[in-house]
Amino acid sequence: MSYHNLFCLVILNHFIKKQKISEINGINSIDDKLIYKQLYQESPDLYRTINADGIIIKCNKAYANHLGYSIKQVIGQSIFDHVPNEGTKAMRSSFEKWKRTGQVENMQVIFKKKDGTTFPALISANDIYDKKGKVIGSNTVIHDITEIFQKNRTIIEHQNKIKKQYTELKKLNILKDEFLTMITHELKTPLVPIKGYVDMLLSKRLGQLNDMQREKLGIVKLSTETLLKLVADLLDAQKIELGQLKMTKGIHDLAGIIDTAVIKMKEEVEKNGMLITTDLQRKLFCLCDQIRIEQVITNLFTNAIKFSTKKQGRISVKLISSSGNAKIIIKDNGIGIVKNNLKKVFVKFYQIDTSTTREYGGTGLGLTVCKGLIESHGGKIWAKSEGRNKGTEIHILLPISKDL
Repeated sequence: MSYHNLFCLVILNHFIKKQKISEINGINSIDDKLIYKQLYQESPDLYRTINADGIIIKCNKAYANHLGYSIKQVIGQSIFDHVPNEGTKAMRSSFEKWKRTGQVENMQVIFKKKDGTTFPALISANDIYDKKGKVIGSNTVIHDITEIFQKNRTIIEHQNKIKKQYTELKKLNILKDEFLTMITHELKTPLVPIKGYVDMLLSKRLGQLNDMQREKLGIVKLSTETLLKLVADLLDAQKIELGQLKMTKGIHDLAGIIDTAVIKMKEEVEKNGMLITTDLQRKLFCLCDQIRIEQVITNLFTNAIKFSTKKQGRISVKLISSSGNAKIIIKDNGIGIVKNNLKKVFVKFYQIDTSTTREYGGTGLGLTVCKGLIESHGGKIWAKSEGRNKGTEIHILLPISKDL
């Protein structure tokens, strides 16, 4: 029961008792009557007073009007006349609790109006006494909670709708995963022999090639390798997401892994007129899958090359010990990343440039795969940049192995 209603009932009881005493002594108080009228008769809440048998002996205008009666029609009716069949049990429970304890607080009951329509309500009640202190009935306040019920029903309907949509999305996600796995395998199957035969042709084992043939086959080879990289990234991203990526871990020197990646990228770097510098602390060992960590470093080098200006690109890689971890920092002087996009670059399929005239290719999977691989090793990866055209730093933390 709210403090307002409790206060009203206490004051109401006081004035009912005082009114009876006043009548016995032949005393009338105009102020008391005015206050009583304001608290009871003029209240917007629904009030009624019943005797010990559950017969309504008084009600306010709000109660009568809300149920579609006049006050005169209400007086003398039973409280059970104002509930439908399905509300009788709750009303009886409320009535019996009042008889037993002298008080009822916010018990839910269904009420029935004169026209047969119903509404949910909360009932709160307490005792009233005669001049000798004997309980002669109760005062009851009733709150129509139809609006709350409707809002609650709307919330439940929305929750059920969301639950249904979530279930459907899960099914679609499973279908998407199955389709993606199938399509990547199907794409990879024909690409492998294509690349093999192109390499065979370029090796001249099947005969001599003229300059134009070599040029065109070189384009085919590059396109095939690009598509194979895409398929590999799709498969890796899918396996990481499903927790199915298998690794072969051992104790490896991180400086050696980075050296290998730098050597493999040397041709690409020189072709673009760029420069890679290294500053590597030796004998930092990590329990890791050597091939996967090399894959991460190579991906990051590839990104740095892609987003740096040809013949001006400068890429540096640093490896240091930091609080029990090995820290790798790969820095470039390329186009940089605006602050709001620093976390987004690791999101699946995210592209920095989404315009129709994109200058930079790619699927938006490279950094997603890097993040998945590093986290699979118990590490962390994040990006730093001062903004557009101010270069980018990728930071990696990997736990140093103590089991040598």
